[in-house]
Order: sequence, then C-alpha cells, then structure tokens
Amino acid sequence: KFGSSARDSGYRRGPGMAPVGESSDELIKFLEKDLPDVIAKYDKLWEVQDPEENPYKTKYEARTVLQSAVTRLQGLLPTAGGEADRCRASIAKFQLYLGKNYYFCEEVPEAERHFNRALEGFLRLPSRLDPENFVLIQDVFNQLGMLWCNRQGHSEGMNFLRRAQIMFLRRPQTVRDTCDSKAENNYTLTIFYLAQAYGALQKPHLSARFCAETMRHQLEHNAPGRRTQEVMERDPFDCKDWVRNCCSLSDFFANECMFWTAEYLLHAALVMCEQCKEICGLEPEGLDELRAECLRDTGQLYSVRLKFAKTCAENPEACEQVWRGERKPVPAASNAPESEGSRLTFRCSADHESPQASDATPVL
Repeated sequence: KFGSSARDSGYRRGPGMAPVGESSDELIKFLEKDLPDVIAKYDKLWEVQDPEENPYKTKYEARTVLQSAVTRLQGLLPTAGGEADRCRASIAKFQLYLGKNYYFCEEVPEAERHFNRALEGFLRLPSRLDPENFVLIQDVFNQLGMLWCNRQGHSEGMNFLRRAQIMFLRRPQTVRDTCDSKAENNYTLTIFYLAQAYGALQKPHLSARFCAETMRHQLEHNAPGRRTQEVMERDPFDCKDWVRNCCSLSDFFANECMFWTAEYLLHAALVMCEQCKEICGLEPEGLDELRAECLRDTGQLYSVRLKFAKTCAENPEACEQVWRGERKPVPAASNAPESEGSRLTFRCSADHESPQASDATPVL
C-alpha cells in the first residue's frame, strides 16, 4: 500500500529559499498554463515525418522538450505544498511519454527505466484510482508487457499484462462513468499482447481465446458511429486483416475438433465480406477474392467434419481420445517455486546483475 509522504505537509523552508506559497503558485501556473503548451509542442514534433537518413531527428527534439518539463517539475516539487500530488502525477505521466519516445527510437533499456519510474510514481499516488491516473497505469503495464514479450521474456511480460487485465475487469465506477472508452482501448491492447504471450508460452487455447476477444473488441470499437471521421482516416480499420484472422482462428478450432466454433468464425468472416460497407463504412479492394477464400475454407471445414463423423461412427473409442472439445485437462500438481515473473519490482533488466539488485525486494 502506498500513502502520501509526510514531508508534503511538514515541509520547512531553508535559508534563501522561496516561500512555499510563492513556489506553489509558480507550480500551479506551470501546470495549468505552461504544461499544455509543452504537450502541444511535443505532439507537433511527434507528428513530423523525418527523412530516412535521420529517422529520429524530431523525436530527439521532442524528447528534450519532455526532459526540460520533468526537470522543471522536479525542481518545483520540494516546495509544492498541497499541489505535490499533481506535480508527482505530471512527472509520472511524462516519464511514461519519455519511455515511449525511447522505445520508438530503439533505446529499449532506457525506455524500460522510464516505464518503471512512471509505474512507481503512479502507484505511490493517493489518487492512483482517479480515472486519468488509472488509464495511464493501464498504459504503463501494457508498455512493460509489450517490451518484455518483444525480448522473448514472456513470463515477465505476462506479469504486467495480467495486472493490466485485472485492473480493467475491476475498474472503479468513476472510471466506467468518465473515461471507459480509454480504458477499453487500453484493454484491447492488453488482450492483444496476452494472445501473443500465451502463444509463446505454449498455451494455444488461451492464445486463441484472447485472439477472439481482441477481434471482438476491434469490431465493436470500429462500429459505425463509434469513431469520428478524422480518427478513422488517421487509423483505418483493416477489415480484410480481420477476415483473415477469422479464417486462421477457424483453422485452430477445426484442428481441435471444435467444428461449431470454427464454422461460426467462418460465417463471421463471410458476413464481414458481404456487409463490410455497412459495418465499417468502407469497402476495400479485393474483397471478392477474400470472400471466395472464405467459401473455400468453409467447404474444407465441412469436408473435414464429415470425415471425422465417419471415423466416429466406425471407431468411437479412438475418437473419444481425439475429441477434446472444450473440456479442460486436469491440472497436474506442481511444487515449482514462484517464478520471477510473478512478482512486481521496479528493477530493470540491466540492473539485475548489479550488487544493489540482490538486496532489492519486490514492491508488490
């Protein structure tokens, strides 16, 4: 559990320092007037397309903007008074943005450090369950989960992704009332990464489940009226890719002899091909060829199901062993020690070999 620091209320001014009230006013001015300009400047630099010979030119410039803001906030924090939590929340948010910047520029170890600082900063806030902070914590968990999965550290990545999943499923009512759309968008990324992580951990059933859940969220998110025209133009929904994912997922369920689920997915793909314009508001090229592929896959599914039915009639005992359906296997007893990935720490992978790291204890 994390509480507010006693130093905030018991701060005493040293010789030559500005009175607390004056510094607090300066912080409020920075938070309410200067900070929006910093974010706007950063966003403007981020949207610039850099040349191939210097692909991160404006991203480095944008990084210095954030670093200057963090330095300024850290300088104002000791005399922030009652605005200390707002100041810490802004620092944590900018640490998150810096982590994304470093990750985009392929500086992964430094990105991880900033993500960890952001996570620790957010979790120490008394206001961590406020809607704005809540969705940012979701985002940090997603970023750390993605970072570890891309390193092939799927157990460590799962640790962060499962926390993000549980956060969403147990989100407070205030989050549901004020920014549920942002929370759902973050959750869509969470289950997308979970599908990848479970696949890498040799848990195909869970991977397939989260693949299907991701596709459902994609479809709901891109339904007519859910997004503005500007957002749709900037981030269009690829319905052809969605149809191909349906077909791939159908193959998995067909191989598991779950023919009803496989057939449902193929019919969903066919409906998307036939009603793409009504569902998504656009009709991409090559949709007729994709519809023909779906019909071909449906025919193959029916053929496999007929062969399986024939085999069941001829040799029911053998089919009983093959047909898993949706039955869950009995979990084997395990006395394995707790995995490193099941505990939450704020250490980076680059710090694991350092002498200080051996004395560090998990925070959560």
